[in-house]
Amino acid sequence: MRAYEGLKVVDFTQVLAGPISTQMFSLLGADVVKIEAPIKGDQLRTTLTDAEMVAKRLSPAFLTVNLGKKSLAIDLKSEKGREIAYRLIDDADVVVENFRPGVAKKLGIDYETLKKRKPDLVYCSISGYGQVGPRSGDKAYDSAIQAASGLFTLNGHEESGPTRIGIMVIDMFTGANAAFAISSALYRREKTGKGQYVDVAMYDSALMIAAAQMADFMVRGNIPPLIGNESPTRQPTAGVFETSDGNVLLATITPDQNIAMLKAAGLVHMLDDPRFATFEARQANLKAGLELVGEAMRTKTTAEWIDIMNKAGVVVQAVRTLGEATSDPQLEHRGIVVKAENVQGFDEALRLVGAPFIANEDSPMNVASPPGKVGQHTEEVLRGLGYDDGEIAKILALNEE
Repeated sequence: MRAYEGLKVVDFTQVLAGPISTQMFSLLGADVVKIEAPIKGDQLRTTLTDAEMVAKRLSPAFLTVNLGKKSLAIDLKSEKGREIAYRLIDDADVVVENFRPGVAKKLGIDYETLKKRKPDLVYCSISGYGQVGPRSGDKAYDSAIQAASGLFTLNGHEESGPTRIGIMVIDMFTGANAAFAISSALYRREKTGKGQYVDVAMYDSALMIAAAQMADFMVRGNIPPLIGNESPTRQPTAGVFETSDGNVLLATITPDQNIAMLKAAGLVHMLDDPRFATFEARQANLKAGLELVGEAMRTKTTAEWIDIMNKAGVVVQAVRTLGEATSDPQLEHRGIVVKAENVQGFDEALRLVGAPFIANEDSPMNVASPPGKVGQHTEEVLRGLGYDDGEIAKILALNEE
């Protein structure tokens, strides 16, 4: 049995942070109904992709955060749309939304309204800066939160200045936080019988991602320098180094690891040099040390250095392409990458990222149907809510207007 079999989730979210949170529940067996605007649907369907995928209205990013969900197309601004939403929510356990603060209330689907209908409802709002406070009304995307939270200033090179992180790390981490917050509220409900409202903000999640650096600043006032691919330990034995055919990452933290790396690289003589004899000396003479280590690393291939460093007990990895990373047999072994069969518009099964963990016992993971077109499951969902053929036909007609 999967952990959330029997759980019903109504998903009013779009783009990334909200959808990835609700997908965690669908992959664990929950019945998740995704509410989309008729025709257009989730804006992510046609963003972060090329013209071919836009025509299919199934961008890769949309596909990988909406596995296992049913798409119900209704106009929430209409009386009929709200009626359908209320019927659905009356039989649900969880509601998740990521409208701008205040929009859910205008639509009549805010927590205060819904808890009168269903007191034990778990309701999660996801936004950029939270539902209240001086910045609650600010619009937000991942890059804007990276800038606002200071993450830009923790990433980049001295030459380039601060740079954004090249992935939607805030969106995805916020979604994981939301899934945990919802799970916590459900656990609380099991004990108390009471529902709960949880307010999840991308800004808060950004601070949590950088908590170690934030703490260093708040406790000591320390502002870390831009280190690029160098190590935060400021040791010449760690960081990204060019080899004769690629690049490797070396991660050494302790003095013993630093010494092991120098011995493995044939640079043990550096320990006799006062500039590199101690941990502190190597920090003070980082640039000179990096030049010596870099020169040595360019004498062998990536594969050779991986073998050498592994034997020496030094943490090492090749800097790989996405193709190399996603073809790693470890992923196949763990089942984290899933195959989505019969996706509309695609002749072959698609490989997508599923739930990032596995569980024992009788709890199969990453078993889910692929996302479909906007409103693909509207008729199915409406019939399950008790609407007859005539009513369904009228609703479908309204969606086409």
